[in-house]
Amino acid sequence: MILDVLKLVFGIGGDWLEGRRKLKQTKIEAETKVIVARAEAEVTRLGKAQDAEIAWDNNAVNQMAGSWKDEYLTLLLSAPVILAFCGEWGRKAAANGFAAISTVPDWYMVAFLTSIAASFGVRALVDRFGFRKT
Repeated sequence: MILDVLKLVFGIGGDWLEGRRKLKQTKIEAETKVIVARAEAEVTRLGKAQDAEIAWDNNAVNQMAGSWKDEYLTLLLSAPVILAFCGEWGRKAAANGFAAISTVPDWYMVAFLTSIAASFGVRALVDRFGFRKT
C-alpha cells in the first residue's frame, strides 16, 4: 500500500514536472518566433528603405534630363576659379563674393548646398546638409 501511495505521489510529481517542462519549452518557442518575426520585419523595412533610395535616385536622374539647372550651377561654382585667372580685379571680385557669402544665414547656406547636392545626385551631401534622416 505504501508502494502504491509512493507511485501515486511520484506520478503526480512527475506529471507536474513534465507540465512545467512543456510550459518552459512552449515559452522558448514563442520567444524564438517573436525574435524571428522581428528580424524578418527589419529585413523587410531595410529592403523598402533601399527601394525608396533607388527610386529617389532614378527620379533625380529623370528630372535632370531637360534641365539647365546643372549647367547653371556648374558655371556658378566655376566662376571664382575663372575670376582667379582674370587679374587683380577678378581675384578681388571673387574675394569680395566669398566675404559676402560668409555673412548669409545658415538656413540659406543649407538650402543652397542641399539644392546643389540634389541637382548633382550626391545623396550623401543631401543627407549631411539637408538633415535627411533614413
